[in-house]
Amino acid sequence: MNKKIIILGAVILAVGGVIFYKNINTFDPSVDTRTFKTAGEFENYYKNLDEVYKKDTYGGATPEETLALFIDALKKGDTDLAAKYFVPEKQKQEAEDLRIGKEKGNLDFLIGYLEKASYGKENLKNFYQMTVAENGKAIFNISFVFNPSTKVWKLESI
Repeated sequence: MNKKIIILGAVILAVGGVIFYKNINTFDPSVDTRTFKTAGEFENYYKNLDEVYKKDTYGGATPEETLALFIDALKKGDTDLAAKYFVPEKQKQEAEDLRIGKEKGNLDFLIGYLEKASYGKENLKNFYQMTVAENGKAIFNISFVFNPSTKVWKLESI
């Protein structure tokens, strides 16, 4: 009886260890950094985020190209691909928002507005902004940031 309990305990510990190891090594860039309790957690997050940026090749050589790729993905209904054109920290939330927009039939509405975007200007180094206007009035801005690791422009916000 004791031998069975020891074996069962070892199996439970092994399974628990595997689950813990898999979860501790899964990095989610969309985590709210305000929840960090220590400087070490904050530092670790940005170290991991830097690695994500080094591997993130979705985007264009110019902000206009990134926007065109994003619009093309939306036209195809591929909201998962479209979300990949956003900065890594926002991809998870944008994928969900775009999926909901698709379910509600709002993608054509969004595409129509995005196609009205006028060329903007680089406000700061590695930051670019476009404006969507209607009847001479700005409706919203589209912000891009440059990923120097992979040399692509990423959507930061719409």
